[in-house]
Amino acid sequence: MNKSISKRRISVWLKLIIAFLLLGVGFAGGFKLYEKGNDVGCFPMEDDIVPVEITPLRADHLRVIVLGDTGTGNEDQLKVADGMAKVCDQAGCDFVLLLGDNFYPNGVKSILDQQFYTKFEQVYNKIKKPFFAVLGNHDVKQNAFSQIMYSLRSNYWRMPNYEYSFETAQSRFYGLNTNCPFSFERLRNKLNRDDAELKANAEKRPWTIAFGHHSVYSNGTHGDVDILTRGYWNWILEGRVDLYLSAHNHHLSHLQSDTSSTDYVISGAGGANYRSASERKKLNKSVALHKYTYNDIGFVWLDITSKSFKYVFTTIAAKSYMNTAKLGR
Repeated sequence: MNKSISKRRISVWLKLIIAFLLLGVGFAGGFKLYEKGNDVGCFPMEDDIVPVEITPLRADHLRVIVLGDTGTGNEDQLKVADGMAKVCDQAGCDFVLLLGDNFYPNGVKSILDQQFYTKFEQVYNKIKKPFFAVLGNHDVKQNAFSQIMYSLRSNYWRMPNYEYSFETAQSRFYGLNTNCPFSFERLRNKLNRDDAELKANAEKRPWTIAFGHHSVYSNGTHGDVDILTRGYWNWILEGRVDLYLSAHNHHLSHLQSDTSSTDYVISGAGGANYRSASERKKLNKSVALHKYTYNDIGFVWLDITSKSFKYVFTTIAAKSYMNTAKLGR
């Protein structure tokens, strides 16, 4: 009898010990995941740190420059910046979208990091317009939060939050942190809320433009996103987003899915490029339809009205490519 009671007690204690061990491992693992997610900005702040203020040059047009992978600090970044300044002077621009990898190779250490001056302020000092930035994979290698805080220090740098959105008369913009696994799910939730508000006035729905660092479709060295993420995008978001702007791949590219109206534009040649023969050997083929590719430095200029949006792939050393989408809406 005593032996039976003793065995039951040992069994209970073993179960308790195993439960505590599993709880401890789960807690430690969960904390590590939380810590990692926090480091790369996966938990947006409740409120944006700065307001989004845009004053378009024309009430009926919105003109935007789009580029990513800028933060090299080299001669190529300076050449692209000069090209941007010329386009702003000649054709007009209201703001700039920075698509991540703003500071190579490892992001910034603090808001006092000299790279904010050498790779941003000094480079783009001829363009007196707000730059709305998102984080790339290189930006989260050190202090990602510094890029948000620098918005309080600069006249032109703007990263209101890890993820944020804003709207103009012509379009609504959604800045994503694609370093995080749930960025597309958060976009879905935000679109659901915003669409519900527009339901009573659907004919005045503005264009929906999402911008993030990582591409959904790509014919660059990184290729298309993994099949599960792409499946989620195709099922939930494709067609709801009119234009998805991304970088990560160091070239200019225009891709279209054959199953929806969404356009995919890659502008990741703001400082980096696929100029070398060794880089071009690594290029992939996308399952999306290929419309245009340029494997050297440049940027994209958008001209958006309520009826159409036009994008011009502006290269530094070759003829530019232009396409006008959604005519007759």
